[in-house]
Amino acid sequence: MGAPYHNKALPEGSILREWRLEEVLGVGGFGIVYRGKNIHFGESVAIKEYFPGAISDRVDGTTVAPTDSSSEEIYQLGRQKFIEEAKILWNLSQPQRHPNLVSVRSLFEIHGTAYMVMDFESGISLSQLLHEGKTFDEAGLLAIIKPIATGLERAHQAGVLHRDIKPANILINRDGRAVLIDFGSARFETGNATNTKVTFYTPPYAALEQYVKSFPQGPWTDIYALGVVLYQCVTGQKPPEVLERMHGEDSAVLSTREWPGFSRVFTKAVDAAMKVRPMERPSSISAWLKMFDGEEPEPAPIDDPTRIAAAMASLPAFAQAPVPAPVPATGTAKPKAAPVPATAAAKPKAAAAKPKGKRNLPMMVLAVGAGVIVLAALVSFVLHRAPEPATTQAPATAAAPAAAAAPTVLGKMDALIDAAKTAGRPDAEITTLAAARTELAGLAAKGDSAEQGTVAAAMAKAEARVLARAEKRAWRAVDPSADPSNAMPDNDAARQLQTGKSDLDAKLALTAQDAGQSIDNTRGAIVAFATFKQDMEVAKPAYIAAKRKAFDAALTATKAVIDQVVSLAAVEKPWFLASQARKDAYKLRQDNATQAKAMSSQLDTLAQHVATANDLDDLSTAVAQAKATNQSVNALYAASYAAKL
Repeated sequence: MGAPYHNKALPEGSILREWRLEEVLGVGGFGIVYRGKNIHFGESVAIKEYFPGAISDRVDGTTVAPTDSSSEEIYQLGRQKFIEEAKILWNLSQPQRHPNLVSVRSLFEIHGTAYMVMDFESGISLSQLLHEGKTFDEAGLLAIIKPIATGLERAHQAGVLHRDIKPANILINRDGRAVLIDFGSARFETGNATNTKVTFYTPPYAALEQYVKSFPQGPWTDIYALGVVLYQCVTGQKPPEVLERMHGEDSAVLSTREWPGFSRVFTKAVDAAMKVRPMERPSSISAWLKMFDGEEPEPAPIDDPTRIAAAMASLPAFAQAPVPAPVPATGTAKPKAAPVPATAAAKPKAAAAKPKGKRNLPMMVLAVGAGVIVLAALVSFVLHRAPEPATTQAPATAAAPAAAAAPTVLGKMDALIDAAKTAGRPDAEITTLAAARTELAGLAAKGDSAEQGTVAAAMAKAEARVLARAEKRAWRAVDPSADPSNAMPDNDAARQLQTGKSDLDAKLALTAQDAGQSIDNTRGAIVAFATFKQDMEVAKPAYIAAKRKAFDAALTATKAVIDQVVSLAAVEKPWFLASQARKDAYKLRQDNATQAKAMSSQLDTLAQHVATANDLDDLSTAVAQAKATNQSVNALYAASYAAKL
């Protein structure tokens, strides 16, 4: 591999404060990294210069400035983020640096830009090792990735995402220590600026959310890149880009075949990191690293209904969790000396007269055991779900006689479970409801109606959260506030869908005064959710047609600009005595035309997919990609037009 080169780099021997520049170490979209040596003490450091090449240039040999007025906003914003991130990374090295993260020493501003001084890390990059044909085994890769990942999690906890992890940014020192470098790139959301000339990722290491801005970025974004790095080290090849994997057959799945030197646990952990959809990946570095030890990852909060094992560890906190106190049921039943257990009440008198301890102890032990499980499940719901929706008071109903309360509650739970099965709710969710019924049966055996109300209310809240999240996921694909291409079609199906959503929202907002009402409200919400899903399927064709129309509009507009970019390149090549500026302008137009043609080809492939796709999320992604391509092509046109020949 050749030495890094940049035709706008500061020349060797340039002095920046107390540092003399010796050579270019690396070049990226946002800056140039030099090796510098202290002019007084001879100490070597790495110095990163903020230099976003797409929107800036070097004038007078030293000063860096935006190329034009349209680039001013994004240039200044980038420099501000560069400075902010340098400060955060400096704090990460206090009171002592992490051995696997590049350490920032100082920061200064000069020549219209900013410079970050870092420890000089000598070694060989992982990309160079791969280029030389280096092969790895599982132990060797874990020795590289695990220390990098733990250092990265430290950065995540400070609010810093790397967003450009790739083999070139992982150095291996002579002692085998891996170091993650190039945190200094000024990375920010494109929504913060109007200029679109700069890209913010490196395919194929970029995750879906770096292309599609409707998906939030987080630790899972860097986890995806780490997964791609591991995939490349295992297979020796880069996987397809994430958009290609999303729109075609995904071949980038390691665990479907055997890889010598790598366990199935390892390859499954890599696959988990490389899930296309961000909500399907582990949500934190620590959760992902546990997978390499054979542990299942913690579920993403927007996708999994429950996790009993995780809640077991938090069980003591449940007793302190605020739960609305139920209003005891009242009625006109004849007073009794003691409450009659539900199991005894359903039997003939002779059976009820038998000693209670001998009949009920085994059943109560089982019930208490089941109660621990359901309490744990409910804790998991509380810990992993968003705050509950605003509630309204359900109409009060006449209380059942005390003697009949327990059988009525259990009967309603049976009806609730049947409704969940009919609605096709996930098995884990039905299992949790069944566990709640078991606990309610145990409480009925003790005659504890107040605790029944508490458990039923907690169950209802947890189930409401699950349904609310499922509704949110389904509605996002058609919600105009999330995507303008989701404009509500003017037809009966779309209006019925809106009505079904409103009815479901009302059901989810209900609260209750006793166990029976809680169960009834939950069953009503499950039935309303099933109706909402049916309405969604009926309305789906209209939304699909609307999204295809939005894509076609973006495609047509983009193709028109592409034609203009190509036409600007259709000029006579300057003769050899022409000025360098004229030659550069000609080359820029040719390069832009080549890029525009490549984008046109990608759009043609995407259009073929859109013509047959029926998944609303896929279509939304296609519309977003077409619009993003339109912005990029317009930037190419502006640059070509400004290049005077």
